[in-house]
Amino acid sequence: MNQKPEDITISQTNHELGSRFDCTYLSSTVEAAKDPLPWKCMLYFIFISTPFSIFAYIWILSTFFAAVGTSLIPFIGYFFWWLWALSWRSLGRIELLATRLCSETDFDIELLPKVYIDLSCECKFFPPILDKYTWRCFAYFVFIKWFITPFTLAYALILFLIWLLPPCLLLSSNGLILLGKMQYKLTRQFLLDD
Repeated sequence: MNQKPEDITISQTNHELGSRFDCTYLSSTVEAAKDPLPWKCMLYFIFISTPFSIFAYIWILSTFFAAVGTSLIPFIGYFFWWLWALSWRSLGRIELLATRLCSETDFDIELLPKVYIDLSCECKFFPPILDKYTWRCFAYFVFIKWFITPFTLAYALILFLIWLLPPCLLLSSNGLILLGKMQYKLTRQFLLDD
């Protein structure tokens, strides 16, 4: 029953270190659960990104082939090219706005490319069709977004499942934030930056 004084101080030090570690880890876990950014990233990847990218892929490809088919009829074909180019630009703008969920910083909405283009140039009918942003939206949804969506969805679902395990909450939150930042940067670089 007699303990040496040094044994008592060692056990007290170990107990203090253990309780400090547990408190730090617990407070970090609670802070991670309270942080809205991982929740918004999860919402974006599971409920917004996947259905939207499937819709955009189908819409852009079907309208592209319909526009190519109607190009044989001069005035009707031009009208459909113009209309569908504007719809592709709208999809790009929606994607840029939706990825703001995954970012801590917000960009100015005025920086977003306009859906409608100023028609004050000589060629009043072709600007949306010939604009670089229109074709960036086409390439983004048909090639890039369509390719990365299954991976980001799988990663987000795995992180969501391990999120339910309390020891993994902190890791999962950080993983979702990292995935969200990567998606935000990719979308912004491809659709917004020249």
